[in-house]
Amino acid sequence: MAKLTVFYDYHEEGIVPVLLSLRFRPEELDFSRSSLYIPLGAPFQQLVMEDIGDLDAGISVFMEDLIVHPERPHTIGISLARLSQRHAAHLEELADIQQLWLRMNDIEEVLQMDTRSLYRWK
Repeated sequence: MAKLTVFYDYHEEGIVPVLLSLRFRPEELDFSRSSLYIPLGAPFQQLVMEDIGDLDAGISVFMEDLIVHPERPHTIGISLARLSQRHAAHLEELADIQQLWLRMNDIEEVLQMDTRSLYRWK
C-alpha cells in the first residue's frame, strides 16, 4: 500500500492541506491495472510545503484522472489507464515511477467534500 503524505501550507484561515503524495515501493505501482483506490482516512505523514525535496519527482494526477466509487466513501480512485495514456510516449519509464501527486482541491471537488476535516494539522 502506498505511503500517504499530506503537505500543508499557511493561508488566511491557518495551516491547511494542499497536496497529497502517494509514494510506492519499487514496482508496486502497477500501470497494467485500470484504476487504483486509496482510502483517504489512512495513516499519513504531515509535512509543510517547504519539505518537498528537489528529487521528489512523480506524476501529477489531474482532476479528470480522479474516480468516485459510490460504494467506497472516503476513498479516491485514480485512473491508471488515463495516466498511462497521457504518458504513452514514456511507457518504459512508468515502471520506475514511485510517486503520484494529487491536489487536495481536486480531491475535494471530485468527492464534493471538505477533506480538511480528515487532515487537520496536529
